Amino acid sequence: MAPPTGPRAGTGRAPPRGPRATGGGGGIQKRRANPRTDRDGDVSMDAPAGGSGRGGLASGGRGRGSKDARGGRGAVNSRTASRVVQNLQNYVSGGPVGKTQSNMATLKIHGMSNSKATGNRDGGLRSLLTFLERKASKDKAVTIGKSIMDGDYVWITVRKDDAPEILRLNGFTYAGAPLTITETTERMPRPEDKISKAAEETKQKLTAVLAARYNPELKLLDLSSLGTDPILSSMGTFDSKDRAEKAFKVLVVIASQQYKTAAEKREGIQAISLASNGLNDVMQVFTLATSLPDIKRLDLSSNNLDSLSKISKWQHRFQYLEELHLTGNPITTQPDFVAELIKWFPSLQNINGQIVRSPQEVAEALKGMHPTPLPQFPSNLRDGEANVASIFVQVFFPMFDTDRARLAAEFYDDDSWFSIQAIANSGRNLPWKTYLKYSRNVHKLGEKNPATVQRLFTGGNLIADMWKALPSTRHPSMENPGAWLIDCHTFPNLADPTGHGFATGLLITVNGQFEESDTTENLYGKRTFTRTFILGPSKPSNPPPVHPYRVISDQLTLHDWTPAETPAGQAPVANQVPQVPVTNAVPPAEPVILDDATKNQLIQEVMKRTGMTAEYSELCLSGTANWNFEMALKSFEEQRANLPPTAFINAV
Repeated sequence: MAPPTGPRAGTGRAPPRGPRATGGGGGIQKRRANPRTDRDGDVSMDAPAGGSGRGGLASGGRGRGSKDARGGRGAVNSRTASRVVQNLQNYVSGGPVGKTQSNMATLKIHGMSNSKATGNRDGGLRSLLTFLERKASKDKAVTIGKSIMDGDYVWITVRKDDAPEILRLNGFTYAGAPLTITETTERMPRPEDKISKAAEETKQKLTAVLAARYNPELKLLDLSSLGTDPILSSMGTFDSKDRAEKAFKVLVVIASQQYKTAAEKREGIQAISLASNGLNDVMQVFTLATSLPDIKRLDLSSNNLDSLSKISKWQHRFQYLEELHLTGNPITTQPDFVAELIKWFPSLQNINGQIVRSPQEVAEALKGMHPTPLPQFPSNLRDGEANVASIFVQVFFPMFDTDRARLAAEFYDDDSWFSIQAIANSGRNLPWKTYLKYSRNVHKLGEKNPATVQRLFTGGNLIADMWKALPSTRHPSMENPGAWLIDCHTFPNLADPTGHGFATGLLITVNGQFEESDTTENLYGKRTFTRTFILGPSKPSNPPPVHPYRVISDQLTLHDWTPAETPAGQAPVANQVPQVPVTNAVPPAEPVILDDATKNQLIQEVMKRTGMTAEYSELCLSGTANWNFEMALKSFEEQRANLPPTAFINAV
């Protein structure tokens, strides 16, 4: 005897439970609800009107109430209400969806892919679940838990005592297709499984595209007219500009990954064609320069490149490019485009089929791409009779501590550069947040990050404004040679500011420490720094510049403070401890030089008077008190309430 079947398409029969549908006919009926209205009679926008919604979910989800709660006609009667309560009880007792429960069963349903409902936006999943719940709810309400469509199967979970109600529908016809329903102990597929599978399928399709477009004899990867490729079109690659650019990036990366070494890749792909792709800027295909940088021949013909700026992103990128085709692009009408391209690509010999330079000229151009190292000049802080470097460092750092605006006005012009690199290892000495928002670590930020450009401050006025945001500093006196490490070399081949030839400048590197007051955190402490300057002749101006030289480049690198190495035979410096907060902290007076014995006596005396540990006593003396005993006691009284219990010998 044939298995029982549900209503077939075209019968027009209404479901056995719930109000009779009106108007429609055939197959799966959508149940329509009256629009919700508020107190004023306006249509409520927070609930679905008609039969398109399910529960209170915006889209794509499934309500957990009964079928009547999702779409019955008119007011909910007592019978409907009881089923809503039953469904909710079933759902709650079954545990939260998404967790494996011992009282949950997993069912597999086959046949969905052959039904008429596959044309629905979700492939017919929601309507199938509604059908199953409606048919299974003969003697009691049945609610389906999790569900997912995976290939030819639909997987669902239900309570174990509800599973027989679903299993008895095995063989029923749904939207013209018979269903096969079985219980399984297999793990139910997860959404991430589908994503991984889809990604692998996409990769296989793109690999097939590359294989069909590769010519091993010419070592040519033909990526021309990608818009006409049937595989790419079937994948919806060109549905949007963003999607097309991402697809190209993946194509090039996959092509690059086919080779184990750079040498194999250089030998395997020597030519690329991007002809007839409607390109108006090479930024759309920039990945080519990073994934396949060693190509020798490139065809960009029949695109929409109308100016050199549309190719400039690839400037100096393809060092081995020998042949370039741009016919059919508006750029070829510009009289200077050949000369500029020759400058950008040092190996380029052939443009649009015309020889533009000889191999000998290419060899000379390649030398410019790999210049010989600068000559290593000896250290020369006392650089001639003018003593430019020595005078500069003696003037610069006191002015940086006291008058940064004047310093920028005197030594920096519109073309001067300044940048900071904050190497924040711990932050236990002083906070770093003031510096980190300006820190320009190119390796960390990346070349394409806008912050890489924004954090390179150009021009004296901008540099002075940026300096205002930095904490106040106090560098040690130049008369204390042990506090400084300074080196200087002459720096050749700087552009002469007069526009005639080259000039010689100075490269100055300064290593040291400075004391800092961070008023935002009310802390005082030290930092270690390296500052590298390039000085060059000042530009002619009226009135004349204040100094005959200017700062071309200034790079400041900051580190956590570390004590200087202890000379042989001298007692080691005490372990570093957290800084004591100082109210209205200001840079201290010139450091007092005391021998270790005297310092130890002062520390012992402060310990007796305050009860603090040796570390905090030393910290109190070496801060703003500058080893002044009375000032140290005053600082202690001001900050006693802020000190932690561990600051005292008899800590509670």
